[in-house]
Amino acid sequence: MKTGKFIGRRIIKTGIAVFITAFICLQLNLPAEFAVIAAIVTIEPTAFDSIRKGVIRFPASAIGAAFAVIFVALWGETVLSYTLAAVFTIFLCQKLKLNDGILVATLTAVAMVPDINGHFILTFLSRLGTTTIGITVSTLVNFLILPPKFTPLINEKLKATFLLASEVLSKTMQGIIESNPKRAINPTYLKFRNTTEKVSELLSFQEREWKYHKIKISEYRNFYKLKKMNTIMQKIALHIGNLQYVNEPGHFTMKEKEVIIKSVQSIQLILENPSNSIPEDHYKLIGELDFQLRYEANQLSKSSQFFHHFTTKRIVYFELLSIHDSLEELYQINAY
Repeated sequence: MKTGKFIGRRIIKTGIAVFITAFICLQLNLPAEFAVIAAIVTIEPTAFDSIRKGVIRFPASAIGAAFAVIFVALWGETVLSYTLAAVFTIFLCQKLKLNDGILVATLTAVAMVPDINGHFILTFLSRLGTTTIGITVSTLVNFLILPPKFTPLINEKLKATFLLASEVLSKTMQGIIESNPKRAINPTYLKFRNTTEKVSELLSFQEREWKYHKIKISEYRNFYKLKKMNTIMQKIALHIGNLQYVNEPGHFTMKEKEVIIKSVQSIQLILENPSNSIPEDHYKLIGELDFQLRYEANQLSKSSQFFHHFTTKRIVYFELLSIHDSLEELYQINAY
């Protein structure tokens, strides 16, 4: 699977970074543990992130090493030295907004405490040097070896969102039509929303990665198409999300229920069709939904207690029509 391949790339690059880092340190007779720790935590999803966070992790590591040396010089290897080295490192990194370097800095500070044997300045420079080796090697490996390609994974995840959208829309509308007063937010909807957010994250990763690597025009066109499709899917997720909070009975007639059910089934078929093509029969159903929405608008009246512009019926018709508009956008993207 594509996901497995991506995970495999990350593991392979981590192994290469650790090997090179340890090799350099051992050849120079330097302790390798700090460098290896830095190399492991510096591997990021993209080369852009490795470089950006590497610049942050270097001064953060220097802070951790400095605090370790200071507290060991004052109290030796004690519980207080471990505690204060960790706490002061975290505190100062946060104050200096070096948040991406807190982990490696704290690990460096704590791991240094038992290895400081009197030569404080030399120990500080040695640990800072080995940490720098780990960060540098890891960043170069991430930049030069097996650059990540997120587009296949984006495509796979995006296909999953279409299927999830189809499933959650069907279940949601079934609950609304049945007027279930105890209906809660559909768990499938939460999974659907998380998947769309994951696609957006992967799209961001790929854009950042391309800042440091050449791309083919065909790859960019495909990527741009996927990006537009995800934007439309996010709009569909918004409309389906609005339906999650419809809890008032709709009091649909049998004819209205039939139109809604057929419309939802038609939307499902379009979502599950790779080309997102829209048949003529679907437009007839959409016309009926539009007619019902206009009719309900004309029936709007005030009650003695509440006055709602959007009743359950109007919300259902409006959201289904909005989803249809998004489907037309999807079809236009796939048509070119």
